[in-house]
Amino acid sequence: MERDVILEKYRQEGVDEGRNEVNRRGDDAGFYALCGLSLLLMIYQAFTHQAFGDVAAVLFVFCSVGAFARYRTDRDRSALGMGIFTGALCLGCLGWYLWRTL
Repeated sequence: MERDVILEKYRQEGVDEGRNEVNRRGDDAGFYALCGLSLLLMIYQAFTHQAFGDVAAVLFVFCSVGAFARYRTDRDRSALGMGIFTGALCLGCLGWYLWRTL
């Protein structure tokens, strides 16, 4: 009886935990690939004596926006702190890149 009640509850809510898990795994894999490629690009820029900071700014803005979204949902103060910290890093990297290229 318990199983049927649980299944009916999920049908009414329209939540598919299996689909959510597949989406989460795909998002995680994409993020790790983004980080790996970004690291390679930053290493390449450093070894060829090019200005870098643009790729790091993109990564930090991704982290910052994600942390602020978690804070809005959960009101977790650590997510707020991480959002502010990574936002400052993003602005710093972007400012450094612009200063070096302009």
